[in-house]
Amino acid sequence: MRPNAWVGLVAIVFGVAYGIQAWGLPRARIGNPMAPVYFPLGLAVLMVLLGAIVFIIEARKGLNSDDKSKRPKFHFQSMKLILFVIVLCFLYTALFDRIGFVFSTILFLMAMLLGINGGRGKLVKNTVITLVFSFGMWYIFVNIFQISLPASPLGIF
Repeated sequence: MRPNAWVGLVAIVFGVAYGIQAWGLPRARIGNPMAPVYFPLGLAVLMVLLGAIVFIIEARKGLNSDDKSKRPKFHFQSMKLILFVIVLCFLYTALFDRIGFVFSTILFLMAMLLGINGGRGKLVKNTVITLVFSFGMWYIFVNIFQISLPASPLGIF
């Protein structure tokens, strides 16, 4: 089967499983009881729809008509980058509650951008993107959405 068809199938299965889990979220006691469920359910529906679209597109091309010579070759460098991102994600989750949203996000994004973009000549650009994104997301979540995020041990942000 074509690799993209597999991606579509996995997205459908993951979306259905995510939707089932989202449906089981606790209901709000104040206001609309379904409010905490809407966004995760919307993500699940979107994931299932996009997975179905990918699968249908690949099915129209013929599920077994994959030309293996046109597939990109596997590169060890790609696997190193994937492992790097996975390790960074685990570190981010480990630091999130300990040092707060802003500082953990700054460390995560800076490491991610330096790992992907490289550090030579792009340090200023990576730093600006990291700081604007981290403080921007903090401001939006805390002041606009009024969602509390883990604060740093210093009590700021």
